[in-house]
Amino acid sequence: MRFMLTVLLFGVSTLAFGEVKVDNAMVRLLPPGVPNTAGYFSLTNTGAEERVLVGASCDAVKKAELHDHQMINGMMKMVHQQQVVVPAGQTLTFQPGGLHLMLFGLQTPLKEGQQVPFTLMFADGEQIKVSAVVRAAMPEVDHSHHHH
Repeated sequence: MRFMLTVLLFGVSTLAFGEVKVDNAMVRLLPPGVPNTAGYFSLTNTGAEERVLVGASCDAVKKAELHDHQMINGMMKMVHQQQVVVPAGQTLTFQPGGLHLMLFGLQTPLKEGQQVPFTLMFADGEQIKVSAVVRAAMPEVDHSHHHH
């Protein structure tokens, strides 16, 4: 347990809890006055059984929800997800234009480089605390290869 606390205190970009690993957690910096933003990260299930992500909480906002972009009637729409299954041995990437953590009602404006803590909640009751860095520039999405 002492090691895990050290990982949280020093903000290492990879956090591993049990069989779930969170990498590259970030929150998008938007212009001042925009009340909502999004969080992105990779979630890797190193275990032999699927894991079910059922929600998230974040003290920096009024509400945090799991969302996905889906094509509905020829239009791209953001759709709230009640749960997201992380298959055994696979990685899900929460990124712009796909799965993401929607953060509604920022309590205070964000600043570039700031750390935003949030908690991921799983169906089995496990909770993983994550610290995401606020970034204005979004990483390029590379669709040419996937790690599974």
